Amino acid sequence: MMDASDAAIVARVLSGHHDAFETLVRRYQDSLVAYARYMGFDEATAHDLVQDGFIRAFRHLRKCGDPERFEGWLFKIVSNLCRTAGKKRSKRQMESLQVHQADLVDMEADPEQDAEASVLREQIRAALETLPDDQREALVLMYLQGHSVRDIAEMTQVSVSAVKMRLKRGRDALKGELAPLFFEETR
Repeated sequence: MMDASDAAIVARVLSGHHDAFETLVRRYQDSLVAYARYMGFDEATAHDLVQDGFIRAFRHLRKCGDPERFEGWLFKIVSNLCRTAGKKRSKRQMESLQVHQADLVDMEADPEQDAEASVLREQIRAALETLPDDQREALVLMYLQGHSVRDIAEMTQVSVSAVKMRLKRGRDALKGELAPLFFEETR
């Protein structure tokens, strides 16, 4: 069933085979949890948000207008839950954004390289946290999760040009934040 299209699985679930929904969960859970983590949530909260997203998707599956685009529809549900949760936690200190070492740096190195990579990950994490949510979201979806600009536009329900602008602004902001790490000032 893992080879079946999203639309075929959605049709199967809607016809009463509710256990088929598990295939969709297995297909998208890891990337959605990673997305929630990159958006600044700790592991447990990310899992809770994604689980809530799957529950809402299951309950409202008939409202999925185009089952071929189930992934984008599900992403929008989880994205909205992340935004709502982010607003609710504004009075509490935000949990650190944990960047997975495999996403940024090859950690098959010696302890000195591990320490340098850890410092670099922390600086990148801090730089990402300075970005507005829409820019951070676009950068995470493109560079850490591998989605195309068109996919991101569909998932976030904005135009392709809006995604390109968010990516450009996010990259420009990160360049400004991270440039001192890579280029020493000459006096």
